Amino acid sequence: MNIVEPIKSIEDIQNIKRILSKKPRNALLFSFGINSGLRIADILSLNVKDVKGKDYIELREKKTNKYKKFPINENLKVEIEEFVKGKPDDIPLFYTQKGYRWIEPKHTES
Repeated sequence: MNIVEPIKSIEDIQNIKRILSKKPRNALLFSFGINSGLRIADILSLNVKDVKGKDYIELREKKTNKYKKFPINENLKVEIEEFVKGKPDDIPLFYTQKGYRWIEPKHTES
């Protein structure tokens, strides 16, 4: 059985950030995870307008369907602003390397 444990060492976090800094998208994904506590499905569903120039992130969690509003800390805010600079508000925050949206919204059939 595999056990997953949190990264507790500041040095380990800094090393991971340094390695991921080669690809800003990956670095921001990691920063979102360690600074927000959001599940990856919720992070990947964000659009630029959800975070650009904001002090808070508001969303409905995919797994629990609960409304969540939480502040963006200053470190994450700086990374977000650099990442979204020049990007239009109406696009996904994260794309795959092939240019696809990470998580496509579920389509309901009428």
